[in-house]
Amino acid sequence: MDDTGYHYIIDMKVRSAAVLNSPLLLQRIFDEALLSFTVLKSDYFQFSGGGEGVTGFFLLSESHCSYHTYPENNYIAIDVFTCGKDPGNIAAILAKSLDAVTYNSRYILRGSKQAGLVMQQNKFAALTS
Repeated sequence: MDDTGYHYIIDMKVRSAAVLNSPLLLQRIFDEALLSFTVLKSDYFQFSGGGEGVTGFFLLSESHCSYHTYPENNYIAIDVFTCGKDPGNIAAILAKSLDAVTYNSRYILRGSKQAGLVMQQNKFAALTS
């Protein structure tokens, strides 16, 4: 079995804080972005009373996807780790769905055949309306 892992770390600024405070909307956005993977389970927690935001998690047969939002900063931190299947343009898909202003995506190639962790070049995009 191929244990090559693709660990994407995505930082994103979005136009509207409202989406970052809506767990049901975030669930739909991530469900669509993860269509090419097998979602086994998902859950979220919405924070309130100072430090707002939502933390969500998707257990994939290929590994996992998680996020945490900071609506007060229009910021979402996203982590996608998959084994054997590169999620490729997941950052661009999420950026479009979340109406991102900017995002920075980088990944680490992982697995037993890798000579240690290899940080791949950053991908950065400033989006226009």
